[in-house]
Amino acid sequence: MNKIYVVEDNKTESLLLKLSLSGISNIQISEFPDEQSLLNAIDADPPSIFIADLNLPDLDGKEVIKQALAKVPKLEVIVVSAQENVYKIGELQEMGIYNYVVKSESCLKYLKKVIDDLVLFIDAKHG
Repeated sequence: MNKIYVVEDNKTESLLLKLSLSGISNIQISEFPDEQSLLNAIDADPPSIFIADLNLPDLDGKEVIKQALAKVPKLEVIVVSAQENVYKIGELQEMGIYNYVVKSESCLKYLKKVIDDLVLFIDAKHG
């Protein structure tokens, strides 16, 4: 079972994200409304995939990703954000994120495909 942790402060977007990914087999999704609860959960029970928003209430999303990767270096990170700044995306790619998905009307369908492919990749690596 691949654990996916999602940090998204917008409850509607969090629910839509969870619903769109619910059809993927071999995953367990846990949602976190804020950065600290996510980081505490990573300490207690590390996931294999982390979906992050960049606009979070307390810490910059980039900082949360940095802290999460420090705790779990093999963590696969997918950023889902409305920001389309290519320099910011480049910085995140240099940090080692797996993928960056720009929020749009079609992003949930694309994100489901990304997660499907990533789960297959992780299972093949560990399988």
